[in-house]
Amino acid sequence: MSEIDCAELIISIVALAGTIVNVIFYIILTKKYNDMVNTQTLTAQGALETQVRASIHEATRNMLDFALRVNNEPENEMVQKAYFAAEEIYRNAYEDACAKYLDYKIDRDRFRKMYQREIQTLVENVDLKEFYDTVSSPYASTVAVYREWFGQA
Repeated sequence: MSEIDCAELIISIVALAGTIVNVIFYIILTKKYNDMVNTQTLTAQGALETQVRASIHEATRNMLDFALRVNNEPENEMVQKAYFAAEEIYRNAYEDACAKYLDYKIDRDRFRKMYQREIQTLVENVDLKEFYDTVSSPYASTVAVYREWFGQA
């Protein structure tokens, strides 16, 4: 073997070693990147779930506050209108939450555990039948989630 052949062999071995090192670093960095993206996704999902919870809680509280005011001032038309607006905001909060559930933006198992009973009560409420028991319901996401969970509506 000549000196040129030995030099070419050494260069090839060094190049192969460099390639192997690059592949190892690539695998390590890809794993770190994927872990980082997963952490960011879970953080964003958690923030969104907190926002959903806060929205539903606030809407529920406002609706109950106005229900009490209607009870105390049954003749006051402004209080009645405010109650109906609060009731619509309440339904919209669930609609928004169900849309996020359907879009896989929140943890579906946790959402179902937390809101299954509330959504069932909402959709099956006889007084709210006009909102949920129509072909063109303005609350299509809520109805879709209800149907997914209970197979009806």
